[in-house]
Amino acid sequence: MGAFAGRRAPGGRNDSSGINVTTCDVLIMLLIPLILDSDVSYGRGSGGSVSLLSLPLGTGTVLEHLIHRVEKLGHTEVLLLSSHFRDDGDLPRGVQGGPVCVRVVRHESLSQELDRYETSDYLLVIDPRLWPVGEHDFSDCQVLVESYRGATHVIAVGANGEGARERVECDGLGHVRRVQRLYAAKNYSEAGGSTITHSLVPARATMGCRFSVPVELRAGLSATGVLSQDLPRNVDVLRLTRQADYLALTERTVGRLCREPGVAGFQRRGPEILVGRDCRIHPSARLVGPLIIQPGAVLEEATTVIGPSVVGAGSRVLRGACVIQSALVAGSVLAEGAIARHVVVTGHGTAESLNEYVRPVLAPTIPVSSVGQIHHRGGRPAWQSVGPDRGRSFHFAVKRALDILLSAAALIVLAPLLLVVAVLIKLDSPGPVFFSHRREGRKGREFPCWKFRTMVKDAHRRQRALYKQSEVDGPQFKIREDPRVTRVGRWLRGTNVDELPQLINVFLGHMSLVGPRPSPFRENQICIPWRRARLSVRPGITGLWQVCRDQNRHMGDFHEWIFYDMTYVRHFSIWLDVKILIATLITMGGRWSVPLSWVLPHVGREVDSDRYSVSFA
Repeated sequence: MGAFAGRRAPGGRNDSSGINVTTCDVLIMLLIPLILDSDVSYGRGSGGSVSLLSLPLGTGTVLEHLIHRVEKLGHTEVLLLSSHFRDDGDLPRGVQGGPVCVRVVRHESLSQELDRYETSDYLLVIDPRLWPVGEHDFSDCQVLVESYRGATHVIAVGANGEGARERVECDGLGHVRRVQRLYAAKNYSEAGGSTITHSLVPARATMGCRFSVPVELRAGLSATGVLSQDLPRNVDVLRLTRQADYLALTERTVGRLCREPGVAGFQRRGPEILVGRDCRIHPSARLVGPLIIQPGAVLEEATTVIGPSVVGAGSRVLRGACVIQSALVAGSVLAEGAIARHVVVTGHGTAESLNEYVRPVLAPTIPVSSVGQIHHRGGRPAWQSVGPDRGRSFHFAVKRALDILLSAAALIVLAPLLLVVAVLIKLDSPGPVFFSHRREGRKGREFPCWKFRTMVKDAHRRQRALYKQSEVDGPQFKIREDPRVTRVGRWLRGTNVDELPQLINVFLGHMSLVGPRPSPFRENQICIPWRRARLSVRPGITGLWQVCRDQNRHMGDFHEWIFYDMTYVRHFSIWLDVKILIATLITMGGRWSVPLSWVLPHVGREVDSDRYSVSFA
């Protein structure tokens, strides 16, 4: 990013189009950070609304924190779009005279300011109201600008991980029609533009476009014909326009800094307590970390400060006052005997304005992954401890090596059979030999799952019309006399020969010889804990469900399917895979069942007719 700080080489000239170019026809691009400011009205005290950028954060302010982030990338100039700061002299002390030149710009003069830049220059528009959990990351800005010359808007869609987001669809009467579960960023169609954390836009293209938030900027650019793209990121955001989120960010930042071995300009005055220069703290003051007292702050007699808290630069906590998990904006005063509890203090905080404040009790946020719980006979949630742990990493390495060796050997040995089947399929019906369907593999990564084609060419288009005839429960689809299956296809399905091309998937690492059945995104919607467990391993050509499921398998008990997938993941071992492979050969691909007690004796003995049940609490 440091390369963006350069300009044109001397000796520029105008070509026939009137564009100024260098003697070597190279145009060096600038990337200029533009930080947006806004009001926050949740401050308590006589100060009223204040600038979001002036709120204390760690050892400085929100603005200083952002300046430090862009400084690391080599930027030497930053524009500040604000109506709070009259000029550069109003900026916090930590910003004035620093290595980065910060220029305050008004909305009405922004176009004039942007006129100084060239067509090739870009703005990095940062909205501090949406603060990514973790930290702002601008490290890929250069790559984004070089790969796409329009406007790029980075949108936070939530730290997906292994959880999910749910969207309830209702009819006109308010009755629930469908619950849609969204796992990947590409499925977050409702993210919209309200969560844009930062944008990369051509500088001169924004001239004449008045905006205070990135979503207004995107709309203005679209109206003038500027091409744009939205880039989703799996990250949660804290909305600093809400006091609770700002205090949560303060807690994270204070805790992190207080654990660091040394912070420039601050001294340690106890466990997790950092005190800046020129502070006056009375010996009777009681300090409980983690907390940061910024330079010039005054704590008078019998005061108490309990962390996580930040006392802003030049603030005063008068005699007998108490600060509990709060933040004092720079220069604010907390009156004698006042209690600031879970608040942001601005201006002069009196006892009347803060003493009776009680933090509202917020309903706990329950992750979606804990809503549906699948229980077995012992009553323990089946999704607990179902993922592969470090102790089994050796088994997974051996499993992958065996998959490569056995799949390669099988493809060589079965090559004549595969060739004959391919010829029969071409002679039987028009269409391709192979059928590829998108399935979800380990960690939800999609891959093309290969099979021999057993149906007519337009089978997928006819499935919805036949869906009501499905004979199985759950999200899967199955009909015993499916009219879409070809003559050769019926033989291939009856002998499971149609699944032999999946050996290619095994060799490429998409699948394993043994594992949960590979399922598409739609089928994995029904149960979040089940999805989390089964996608922690590679799907398999055969598995525990295929060899142990009920004899009356055309009924297709979905709860049974979940139970066997959970059981396999929890009890995975190389020896279990070997047993399942042997059972697959004995049963000719699962044409009849083997007892679970034969494959997993210690589990099978505990399982009876009600071994699996599903409860959604």
